[in-house]
Amino acid sequence: MRGGSGAEGDGQLAEARAKLSQWWNTKKESVAPAKADPDLVKAQGLLKKRGIDACEKAVNLLRAAHRRDPDNLDVSLALADALNAVMRINTHANALVIDGSLDTPAHKRLWKTLGDEALPLAKAAYSGKPGDVKALAVYADSFMFSCSSKGIVKQALSGTAKEYKRVANELRKYPKWDGAVGLIFLGGFYNVAPWPVGNKNLARKFLSEACGVSASRRNLYYVGVNAFQMGEYERAAQHFNRALKAPCGSETESDFGAWMLEQSKIGLQRAKAALAEEGA
Repeated sequence: MRGGSGAEGDGQLAEARAKLSQWWNTKKESVAPAKADPDLVKAQGLLKKRGIDACEKAVNLLRAAHRRDPDNLDVSLALADALNAVMRINTHANALVIDGSLDTPAHKRLWKTLGDEALPLAKAAYSGKPGDVKALAVYADSFMFSCSSKGIVKQALSGTAKEYKRVANELRKYPKWDGAVGLIFLGGFYNVAPWPVGNKNLARKFLSEACGVSASRRNLYYVGVNAFQMGEYERAAQHFNRALKAPCGSETESDFGAWMLEQSKIGLQRAKAALAEEGA
């Protein structure tokens, strides 16, 4: 019979458990905590500073870290985030504009190059970190930029739109994250998508909801663009004017905050001109 019997067996079992516990505690103390990659640490500091120079330096550091440890999800996530920041700064986040879009050949080339690099990294982090809203948001941005390189109209009428809306709706579960960015994704999509997908009234609803969560510069500006395009010039003027006074609500907004100020000034002038023409 294994382990003895009666009191003797109980004593031997207790002694064995005590020895095992002592061994395990000793083992835990001897294992040093894993150190973060030094390039990851430096890059995270640079990303907090923002600005194109800091973000591009962060990208270079994180590329090196990723080459050393391609399975490190923290590095993959940070690199995708840094690449998104570079695209966001250089292409004004592919934001809404009153006339046309930012879907230019130069922007498409950048979204193709950096977006296609960021997307698999972001997808790996998103899959490997379930429930992590940061990973979800970085994946959403990477997906948007990569798809935009193929053309907004073309992608809106393809199966890609289904995944775009799915991710945006998943982000809606976190309304406080980046000023209700899930609603901004949906509102922006419906505002620019062509018929039969596009729906400016639905865009109005989502963008207004986002503004209700966070009256940030981006959200106010987006409502202004949508209102102007719908011929609601008084409402457009009000929101452009508020956008001029509102702060950016997050780091991602600050990446194109100065550009939104200029666009809000232009939008306000155009809305006032349209109102004057209506009253003439």
